[in-house]
Amino acid sequence: MNATPAAAPLVAEPVRAHARLRYIDALRGVAALLVVWLHVADAFLHVDGGIVRGAWLREAAASVDVGRVGVVAFFLISGFVIPFSIDADRSAPVATFAIKRFFRIFPAYWLSIPLGALTGFWLWGRAFDGRDFLGNLTLLQNVLGVREAEGLYWTLRVELVFYAVCIVLLLTRSLHDMRRVAAIAIALAFVHSLAMLMSWLKSPLMSSEAAFWLLNLSMMLCGTLYRNVLTQTTEPRDKRLRGCVLGLLVYYLVIFPAGAAWAIGFEHNAPIAYALGLLLFIAGTSFARIESRLTDWLGRISYSVYLFHPVVFMALLWWLARQPAGSWMRTQHLAVYLLVCVLGTLLLADLVQRGVEQPCIRLGHRLARAYRARAASGLGPKPADYQSGA
Repeated sequence: MNATPAAAPLVAEPVRAHARLRYIDALRGVAALLVVWLHVADAFLHVDGGIVRGAWLREAAASVDVGRVGVVAFFLISGFVIPFSIDADRSAPVATFAIKRFFRIFPAYWLSIPLGALTGFWLWGRAFDGRDFLGNLTLLQNVLGVREAEGLYWTLRVELVFYAVCIVLLLTRSLHDMRRVAAIAIALAFVHSLAMLMSWLKSPLMSSEAAFWLLNLSMMLCGTLYRNVLTQTTEPRDKRLRGCVLGLLVYYLVIFPAGAAWAIGFEHNAPIAYALGLLLFIAGTSFARIESRLTDWLGRISYSVYLFHPVVFMALLWWLARQPAGSWMRTQHLAVYLLVCVLGTLLLADLVQRGVEQPCIRLGHRLARAYRARAASGLGPKPADYQSGA
């Protein structure tokens, strides 16, 4: 395993837009396992009716809100990667981007729906009907008012909205204009902060859900800005932009969580978890770039780890519920259940990654290349139409 020493410079080398970033895979793997830790610890805390042995594992996870920390790291990684994956200098960038992202996100997601419905609803005798199933296929459960097969699908909707934001930025020649991106990120942070302040003062401007949508999108744009600053190796550097990015990072790392702690205390303080997620992201991309075969693999399967870990722990929980009360299977240390769920999740995720994700990603790339070839014949917009005017 290789890790960049803490004393290494922030800018180690330029990053090619489509290069496989091994340290990002490591971050993905860590983020996914943090989410698994919290969810499994919550699910098995009372597996035999009382508090299970090793409850400190759950308390530690909950006190830091490691699940939210992992999700925030995922959002920042998307901002770090997605805008730079759009081929703005080639034909049909919007269509090819949409095709590739569709085949990256939806096939594995669709597979998770029946498995999530089975382990989360049908095995337990809970209702999940055809309308729920069909509604989940669209990923618009919140709009359609149907049950979600898994409660974590909301993060995929945030991801899709971020893709739409990237497309709008591309079409308005703003995707590579980092001053515009910084202005949007700051504006979103300001509106979120104002909304939360008014909520704490019992005069809400918008729902908490809407306010956190703004925060999540701002965080994703922070990932984009951070990569731009991290890889800007040529002179002259945009000092104003770097100042804006630094100010935004200081706000999210120090000022906002400190203000939230003053207003509502440290318990259930989401801004602190967001700050920790940002800190994890900065460490993993700047000071401790982990590169190893194990973390490469964890990064590759991280999407399936995220999607399918509820399937594993809910199936195990259902089986344990049918064992005699007080039996050794229902009275194990929480670490045992966590280990079993992690190993089972890794196995299932690897199977899904090999059998579903990889073939569908390859298909998406083939279709995107074919579409680009047709567009290059002169029927589509020219690449220059999408370039920044800055």
